[in-house]
Amino acid sequence: MEQKIEAKTRKAPSKIDARLIGSLAPVAGLVLVVVVFSILTKGALLSASNLQALASSVITTAMCAIGAVFVFGAGYFDMSMGGSLCIAAVLGAKVMIASGSYFLGFVVILAISMVLAIIKGLLASYVNIPFFIFTIILSSIFSAVVLVIMGSETTISLASAAKAMRSFSFAEISVISVIVLALFFGFCLVMFNYTPLGVKAKNMGGNIISARQSGINTTSTTLTVFLMGGLGVALAALLLLMRTRTADASMGGTLGTDVMVALVLGGMPLSGGPRSKISAGLIGAVTITFLNSGLAIMGLTTGQIQATRGVVFIIVVLVSSLSYRGKLLPR
Repeated sequence: MEQKIEAKTRKAPSKIDARLIGSLAPVAGLVLVVVVFSILTKGALLSASNLQALASSVITTAMCAIGAVFVFGAGYFDMSMGGSLCIAAVLGAKVMIASGSYFLGFVVILAISMVLAIIKGLLASYVNIPFFIFTIILSSIFSAVVLVIMGSETTISLASAAKAMRSFSFAEISVISVIVLALFFGFCLVMFNYTPLGVKAKNMGGNIISARQSGINTTSTTLTVFLMGGLGVALAALLLLMRTRTADASMGGTLGTDVMVALVLGGMPLSGGPRSKISAGLIGAVTITFLNSGLAIMGLTTGQIQATRGVVFIIVVLVSSLSYRGKLLPR
């Protein structure tokens, strides 16, 4: 009996250590990326001008990635977030130009984002084929819709608004962005960790069959998690318009991939489930932004950057899957 008790006592620290290592791995990865690319770029990565540019990119990716934790946590792959942001931003910019109001523009951005989120939620609930296939197709459809909306215009500028619209300095938009990001992060943290929505989403990501059998309304939960993702897209689109004061068909072009890679780099399994965490969206967004910037400063072409990102993504997925592959129930 004493030997069994001693054996259990010895095993406990290893489990704690494994969890601790797992939680610290994303932060260690971020530090590694910053250190490696600071050396490779001879300090250019951490220059004042580059850090200013990085701050804006981090905010956009982080907003979408934090909202996407709900979607991916429930077991759905959404690769169309970039297209959703682009449509919302373009239509919102047109309303801003016509009205001269950021508020009315945001109302339209929010409405469009919510409508698109509901459409994706309904497709995810009622169409019985891999959902990520739909989102890839939706991304192409969204891009085509934006081109139709813009017509012969290549860029929509808020400078041509009917009423003069205030332009924000870098310091002002930075403060606004940080405040909005902090509030959204706090809101999502509470919703995901301390409300029934988070519990239901994690259960669905763990095993949707078991979730249904336990009495969870998977349809309403699916719609709600996509609405949370849509809220992140709407906030990102508004902040992007306030910062750049322009909108074009290329907005959010790689956002879908960036969000997916960010979540993995942030320590979240793409299968979703109980191991999903809101912090993955923020940590991963910072990591992928520094990674993209470092590769660009080194002079790599767009193709080379995409290839490198793909290799990093595969390595991280393979390494992280080793710890949970055998623990998943059949889906």
